[in-house]
Amino acid sequence: MYSNLQKYIEKRLSKLNLYYDRIVSIDLYLNLDNHNDQTNKSVELRVNIPGDDVVVGKKSESFEKSLDMAASSAQRMLKRRKEKLRIS
Repeated sequence: MYSNLQKYIEKRLSKLNLYYDRIVSIDLYLNLDNHNDQTNKSVELRVNIPGDDVVVGKKSESFEKSLDMAASSAQRMLKRRKEKLRIS
């Protein structure tokens, strides 16, 4: 059975295919850093594509917010990569 976080992750990461259709796989690492700090939930997102991988890491007070920030950064990077391929 999926938790709410797992459902959110799948929904958010599935949108990356809209920006770059040659994604091989996506690796996601969730890490709870320091228990005393408020912004202790970090996310590392690795999007495997032909050529180079897109790697983004973000940290905030919730996994959802960290994932949103990382996915938005990955979207921008994938859009730039797609534009470079069109120009070449």
